[in-house]
Amino acid sequence: MLLVGRGLQGISCAGVQILTKVILADKVSLKENAKNNTIFALVGGLGYGIGPVIGGYLTEASWRWCFIINLPIALVGIVFVFFFLRHELLGPQNIPGVDDAPANEPVTFKTRVLTIDFGGQILFLFGMGLLVLALTWGGSYYPWSDVNVLAPLIIGLVLFSAFLIWELLKIPGRILAIKLPHQMAMVPIKLLWARNAGLLLYINFITGMGM
Repeated sequence: MLLVGRGLQGISCAGVQILTKVILADKVSLKENAKNNTIFALVGGLGYGIGPVIGGYLTEASWRWCFIINLPIALVGIVFVFFFLRHELLGPQNIPGVDDAPANEPVTFKTRVLTIDFGGQILFLFGMGLLVLALTWGGSYYPWSDVNVLAPLIIGLVLFSAFLIWELLKIPGRILAIKLPHQMAMVPIKLLWARNAGLLLYINFITGMGM
């Protein structure tokens, strides 16, 4: 139950963090977006430093606090965004190739869901997840030569390589882009070659590894 609870907490935290990034980037210039994300990173860094200390005191009262403490904070954030920021944001935008479809092709919830790059997301999540697991276990819980480290490491590398190939095949004009015309690539490969975007992705990757 602890593992399941922690897993649900992690999924929810990821959702909240992505929504926060979306809100920070909505209806602002690139300069303002950089400022917003800098403040967000600063607050996040303080949280990583102060949070464990507060958490230590809370768990002295009850270890269950580690599952409860996020709920009221997240609720306050949701209420604040809904009542104070909702009218300030751009909101949902048109999806090219879906919202501009002919009138005889009605846009449904299913149509919108099918624009998600499920293949890319599954390959990335499992590939990167297994790599993180192998790097966490290697040298700490098991020797690097142990099958418990080698198996997730090799499978993770294969899946992550498959993810890169999948995204390459979603470049406009290639096979997956033709067969799945409305599906949007999880990571458009052209972003990796753009200097600023590529550097930002690299910095985020290194920061994540450090954390």
